[in-house]
Amino acid sequence: MNTDVRITSMADNEYAAEVREGTETTTHHVVLTQGFLDDLAVLEPDGATLVEEIIRYLLDREPNTSVPHELDPAALVGQDAEFLPELRRRLGAE
Repeated sequence: MNTDVRITSMADNEYAAEVREGTETTTHHVVLTQGFLDDLAVLEPDGATLVEEIIRYLLDREPNTSVPHELDPAALVGQDAEFLPELRRRLGAE
């Protein structure tokens, strides 16, 4: 299935994501907290690219309709042990 992910910067470390997967389009609000960025430990990641990789990571595991509209990446760190290492890999940091 073709998936289109579009990221728009709203403010510092705050993004909107629009995900089109088949006939379903969803929107998501993502805030990258300083604590999350510190845990990620990637030198100056591009925020839009990081948010897209977070969304794509989740889409690899569930349909866009299951991704929360208010998405807190910091909360995912405690829920999924593979999340941070996989993000680092996707960003070319590991």
